[in-house]
Amino acid sequence: MKQIGILGAGRSAGYLVEYLGQYCARVGRELYVYDLDFHRLQHSFTVNDKTHLVVADLSDPQVVSDILVNLDVVVSVLPPPMHLPVANLCLEHGCHLFTASYTSDGMLALDAQAKEKGLLFMNELGLDPGIDHLSASKLFDHAKSLGLEVVTFESHCGGLVDEACCENNPWKYKFTWNPTNVVLAGQGGSSIWKEEGEVMQLDGHLIFANAREITVPGIGVFDVYANRNSMTYEKLYGLNKARTLLRGTLRRRYFCAAWDVLVVQGFTDSKVVLFDEIDLVNARDSETTNQVIGTNESLRRTAEMWFTKITGFVNTDLWIESLVDAGVDLVNIEGHLRFLQLEVGCENLVVVGKTSAQILEQILLDRWALEANHRDEVVMVHKLGVQDSSSDEKHWYSVLKVMGEGGDRTAMAKTVGLPLAMGVETFLEEEHADRGVCLPFDKSWYAPILEKLERQGIVFDEHLI
Repeated sequence: MKQIGILGAGRSAGYLVEYLGQYCARVGRELYVYDLDFHRLQHSFTVNDKTHLVVADLSDPQVVSDILVNLDVVVSVLPPPMHLPVANLCLEHGCHLFTASYTSDGMLALDAQAKEKGLLFMNELGLDPGIDHLSASKLFDHAKSLGLEVVTFESHCGGLVDEACCENNPWKYKFTWNPTNVVLAGQGGSSIWKEEGEVMQLDGHLIFANAREITVPGIGVFDVYANRNSMTYEKLYGLNKARTLLRGTLRRRYFCAAWDVLVVQGFTDSKVVLFDEIDLVNARDSETTNQVIGTNESLRRTAEMWFTKITGFVNTDLWIESLVDAGVDLVNIEGHLRFLQLEVGCENLVVVGKTSAQILEQILLDRWALEANHRDEVVMVHKLGVQDSSSDEKHWYSVLKVMGEGGDRTAMAKTVGLPLAMGVETFLEEEHADRGVCLPFDKSWYAPILEKLERQGIVFDEHLI
């Protein structure tokens, strides 16, 4: 096998392309990268002469099919809904497949066919999921080797920003990844986890109101809210006897309380389109009789119209006053709400045909933009309760912190792209025997990939408390 193909050249592809390109140059393989635009990739990452950039419309199934005819290994960094069609084409053309995304039911259903054709479909090999699985599996095996039983397990990860880059931003947050996923967090179904022997379930819209604190050794205090279904990993991690199993997302302190206000108010609603063209024209006509409004003023009034429809008030001052009167606790978070100035809107704001969540996302893309000289930050923490034969319980913390380099060379892109690249390298170098739909839990995966990650400065610090 010599030809490796990467589908997509977006935010997560830079380190993936750079690392696999270097690998291919070293061993005499060829790397092909397919997308419509390579500006970001070429501007910020090294593209060597073993890496071929090919313009292709990957939304066209026939185009993808034609590409796969010439490939042996495919790495898909396309949006998650596109992985399954790609997987089916990989079956047709005999290609191994790697993705960083959660394993869908549709992907799992291809397991028998992939095994029959001798193909590996490796999923969940990015950051979260990905590095979390690799590092947790190593911890579980280490505990077992010491005769310890894992009785509680928590794993939390957050794509954050260096606090020094958020001096005037009380949210201490900027977009380093898909903004839609941030705005719609909690809307993918209930969160399910186990806590002290009891299976807990929480409707998605309640996760921020029920967020908790966690102290990450060596770093500080964070908010954490529960991911969708932690119980999926009870059997996969071999933690059937554990009292607690929780996977969550980290945010800076007080983020969740402030975001919960936006959720409760209706700003993150993704189901109802608020305005059509007639609504907008009528609203503007009623306010602009006998006067001409400039573009900026028109956009401001459009935003104000949306804000008023959501809150019942024309500006943030009146809205906050109403929240206080209603007994909403704004201690520590009033500044968060004032900072957003949602009624002001943003440049080129579009509300017609949009849900409130989509309108909010447009404004937050302006308020939470990651500037070129800003560095993002990835924090991951595993917290294990381990018990020896005498029933003494101790807590292990395994902590990862990765800082971005600025610009497109983000910590997020690094920690998503490198495990994928190293997984492909491990598969090809060691002629790995796994076939079918797989996850990277086995030592034959985690040992070499974690070792490779350490060479890139991605290292966990261990704490015993």
